[in-house]
Amino acid sequence: MAEKNIDRMLDMTDSKYRLSVITAKRALQLSAGAPSVLPADQKAKIHNVVTLAMRELATGQLTTGQELIDEQRFFQDYQRQRQIELQKQLTAERERERD
Repeated sequence: MAEKNIDRMLDMTDSKYRLSVITAKRALQLSAGAPSVLPADQKAKIHNVVTLAMRELATGQLTTGQELIDEQRFFQDYQRQRQIELQKQLTAERERERD
């Protein structure tokens, strides 16, 4: 992890492994459409969701533990969004074949 606030983030968890898991889960939530806690100007500079998740965690605004955003709901939303994207691609390919 090449994040500059790594020491502060390690103090928030009991191990570097738990920090990795928390960061990965938050990155998955962000990919699924969870709103970011960072201001828009800071968020616009970050293109990697893992880096974004680490920066969010470093702010101390996220709650870790039992009160995390419902991961199952975001995973289902992600799957639903992916299915919609695949359906659009399939429809576009069928349209091209007709022409």
